[in-house]
Amino acid sequence: MDAQPAQPARGPTVETSGPAFCKQVEKETFLLINQYRKENDFAPLAWDEEIAKTARAHSKVMASGGDFGHDGFNDRISHLRETMPGIWGAGENVLYCSDLNDVAQHALQMWLHSPHHLRNIRGDYSHSGLGVWQDKDGTIYFTQIFVKIKPLTQETQAAPASGAAPFTGLFANPETR
Repeated sequence: MDAQPAQPARGPTVETSGPAFCKQVEKETFLLINQYRKENDFAPLAWDEEIAKTARAHSKVMASGGDFGHDGFNDRISHLRETMPGIWGAGENVLYCSDLNDVAQHALQMWLHSPHHLRNIRGDYSHSGLGVWQDKDGTIYFTQIFVKIKPLTQETQAAPASGAAPFTGLFANPETR
């Protein structure tokens, strides 16, 4: 009986599409942003699933052919204010990326090299959610929403429902806005 050569061990196939992949990219990107904040003496952001759902919905719109950018930002923040009392300020970063190699690190680096996006990452925010959606061609669309939530006091309860969320997610190059 002849010995058969051993087959090379194959590692697990790395998925680069589908809902599980997108969720993994969300979590990894969020962790990298918090790591950056910690290394630069900024308080970590708390993950909020309601913010992530809102961000994910915007990424889906962009991936489905909607306008790439911040259209509807004030509507997204108004929606969040309905479910999350105490939002005092907000910002948003968006990005698209077709290079799926180390995509979370790539997204972070793109945002860190854009002054407007970096301002949001370094901003005085307390909570965040990040939503990723992939289009039919494999391009990944990111939306990260940042909010500052203050405990409810007479002052925050009396704050106007709109206009308190400064728009800070400006565009820097064709892939990021």
